[in-house]
Amino acid sequence: MESVMKYPDASGWFASHANIRTDIYVTLAALLVSPPSEEHLNVLGHLEWDEDISEGMLNALETLRLASRDYQPDVVGNEYNTLFVGLGCGELIPYASWYRESMIQSLPLASLRSDLFRLGIVRQAGNHDSEDHAGALCEIMALISEKQNNVPYETQSEFFERHIASWLTAFFKDLESAKSAGFYRMVGSLGGCFLESEREYLKCSAKYSSPHKRRRNRR
Repeated sequence: MESVMKYPDASGWFASHANIRTDIYVTLAALLVSPPSEEHLNVLGHLEWDEDISEGMLNALETLRLASRDYQPDVVGNEYNTLFVGLGCGELIPYASWYRESMIQSLPLASLRSDLFRLGIVRQAGNHDSEDHAGALCEIMALISEKQNNVPYETQSEFFERHIASWLTAFFKDLESAKSAGFYRMVGSLGGCFLESEREYLKCSAKYSSPHKRRRNRR
C-alpha cells in the first residue's frame, strides 16, 4: 500500500497516525473485551507515542496513561462488570446490532459476517461474543490495518464506514458519559477521538490509493 503522505491534501499528522492506528485498535479491543489486569494497567501507564499525532489524540492518550496509574485493577474490574456484563444488565450493550436496531444478532451482524467471509476472516473458537461486539470489531480493524496483510485502503474504508462509523462513535460517546464510568470514561474519550482521526485518514488514503482514482488524476 502506498503512503498517504505522498498526496497533496494529507494532513501533517497522517504519517504518525499511520504508525499507531493498529496499536490503538489493539488497545481498545483489549479494554473492551475484558477488564485490564494489573500488568496491563502498568503497560498503559507507560505508553509512549509520536508527538506529531493530532492534539485530540495527544490529550486522550495522556489522560488514559494517567488514569492507568491512578486506578486499581479491582476497581476497574468492578466498573467493567457494571458497564458491560450481562445482556440487558450492564449500563451499555456493546453490540452493533443493538445500537443500530435495538436487537441482538440482527441484520448488522449478518451483514458483518458476510463481509468477514469475503475478507477471509473467521471467528476464533471459544469466543462467546458475537462478531459485532465493540471489542471484536476493534480486533478485526487491527487485523486489516496491519500493513503486512495488504488490505487495500479502499476496502478498509468501506468496512470502517459500514461496520464501525455506523455506530461505534455513538457507543464511545455513551461510554464517555456513562454514570458508572471512571476509568472507562477515558477509554470512551480515546475511542471517539481516534475514530474521528481514523475516518479522515481512511477517506484520504482510499481516495488516492484507488487505481481508478490514480488513473483519473493523471489525466
